[in-house]
Amino acid sequence: MLIRFVVNNFLSFNEEREFNMLAGSFKTHKHHVYKAGKVDVLKATAIYGANGAGKSNLIKAIEFLQDTVREGGLLQSVNGKKFKLDKANASKPVSFEIEFSIEQIIYAYGVSFDYNVVVEEWLYESGVTKEDKLIFERKSTKSGKTNIKIADKYRRTQKQKLLIELLEENLLKANELLLGKTAELKIDVLISVKRKITKNIVIIHPGSKIHSLVPPLTSSSKFKKFANDLLNTFDTGVKELGIETIDFEKYFGDDDDELKKEIIEHIEAGNDVTIDTHAGGIVVTKEKGKYIVKKVVSHHLDSDSNKVQFELNEESDGTQRLLDFIPAFDGMLHHGMTFIIDEIDQSLHPSLLKSLVRKIMEDEKTSGQMIFTTHESNLLDLDIFRQDEIWFIEKNKQLGGSHLYSLSDFKPRYDLDIRKGYLKGRFGAIPFLAHLEDLKWETNDA
Repeated sequence: MLIRFVVNNFLSFNEEREFNMLAGSFKTHKHHVYKAGKVDVLKATAIYGANGAGKSNLIKAIEFLQDTVREGGLLQSVNGKKFKLDKANASKPVSFEIEFSIEQIIYAYGVSFDYNVVVEEWLYESGVTKEDKLIFERKSTKSGKTNIKIADKYRRTQKQKLLIELLEENLLKANELLLGKTAELKIDVLISVKRKITKNIVIIHPGSKIHSLVPPLTSSSKFKKFANDLLNTFDTGVKELGIETIDFEKYFGDDDDELKKEIIEHIEAGNDVTIDTHAGGIVVTKEKGKYIVKKVVSHHLDSDSNKVQFELNEESDGTQRLLDFIPAFDGMLHHGMTFIIDEIDQSLHPSLLKSLVRKIMEDEKTSGQMIFTTHESNLLDLDIFRQDEIWFIEKNKQLGGSHLYSLSDFKPRYDLDIRKGYLKGRFGAIPFLAHLEDLKWETNDA
């Protein structure tokens, strides 16, 4: 479970700002609350804000941390990402901290960067009601030396002590993360933490396209039923999703010899190959001694109730966007994953979106989390969300830095029309709209 994310001096965040999934004391929608160790965390959060307020920058911050952990360190200077409207920030580091639970144990991982140097990095087991337990702490001195402090249980043997010394001397480069050295350290908790950050938190951008439908549709009858039931529920016109099998040579043709050779090498090494396409992606595999290509197609019914096959890119933008979300909703409902969706309302009709979100929120068997940004005011409904599941983001008027706050900060009555209050500017996070007559458009007529 994602519990908390803190960002400082990154893009539009000029000061330390916190977003969290901590549950308040509200009595509504009790099935929206999970137990994560000693804290209660929320099932979902909707984030509202005007264009340019920083909604996407919050997601970019999480993704930047993910990418850096995945790569094992910085690939280039971070200074271009610093907040640019305050000159003092140029000499300050960029920093992130993320808190989450793994099997009911809470961990806090943080890192700060300057130029292409890891200034500090830390990982603690959070005590919540008692003192945190150090797993490791790493600092870089002004002279460039790296100091590593690690829990005693991870440096008991002479071999472990020697490895830490080597990391401090030269094995750990200034731009590398200690969390990126899981292969060398072989510490289970580090492996779990890295996996949690890079694999169990999945980001979906407005331009993200489906590419992960083929494997689950072919291997899981449960997933196939889930996907088809969801599509039928929302009257997309798609009767069902299916898999089309195509001959390998026919699909790739004669101009792809190098690519075909590379694919075959991967398959012979025991790995199926997944390739993104504009029509939902393909999987290349070997069955009964033959190389084949599998892709997802949709089936509609004609006037005689016969199935007619369509390519996924022939479906409407709304249906394609819904298809983008199917693996996410399955992961959230059944596999305890956290999905972060930027602009969930893109290409989806407001009524369909509201029905979709309501369906997810009402399901009492979910095990994961959904965080999304949106402008869709129809979702501001306390019959769907708790007060602490609605967040806002806006920029301050002085330097334009983004800051976050929850609807629960306003302590609104449960029967208040949240949507109307938001549109009237009661909670902020909406654009300033000048009077049209003040724009004097008529003076610009040709």
